[in-house]
Amino acid sequence: MARFSLLSAILLHLVVVSMQQGDDETLDIRQRFGSSSVSMINDQIQREFNAMYLYESMASYFGRPSVGLPGFKKFLKKAANKERERAHKLIDYLNMRGGHVRLKPITPPSKFEWFSALDAAETALGAEKNITQELYRLRDRADMESDPHVTSIRDLRELIARLNKAGSGLGELIVDKELN
Repeated sequence: MARFSLLSAILLHLVVVSMQQGDDETLDIRQRFGSSSVSMINDQIQREFNAMYLYESMASYFGRPSVGLPGFKKFLKKAANKERERAHKLIDYLNMRGGHVRLKPITPPSKFEWFSALDAAETALGAEKNITQELYRLRDRADMESDPHVTSIRDLRELIARLNKAGSGLGELIVDKELN
């Protein structure tokens, strides 16, 4: 729960303050949002998916009939879903800002069996600490320069794209009706 609050705060913070770097493929909605920031967020997306994969592996282990710990399975499935949701929030953020999502390979867990539930919980805690530390690093990096990004730029860009696709005349009328 605490990490969810941290991620929400970081995403909000990134909307307000972000890196200012030039980028050769800058879009109108990508004002003062450099490739370094995009790369760091893509790396964080990979970390979130890696943690999801780890928790799915752990849930599978504890769900085996020979292990038979359904409570741990349920707990770890919930943790995996939270990691996936956080990765998708970061993906949505990159899309909103005009960045390009570059999904990287998911790294398999270093082991697939645990000596005990405590062993698995300690492994999960280590993964959570690493992810949280990297989220703090991402936030600190975004603090370096301010970027008052306004979502109205994105909204107008999307409207222009829709109008270009729809064309004038009847297309404009259809888009107008959708806006009501």
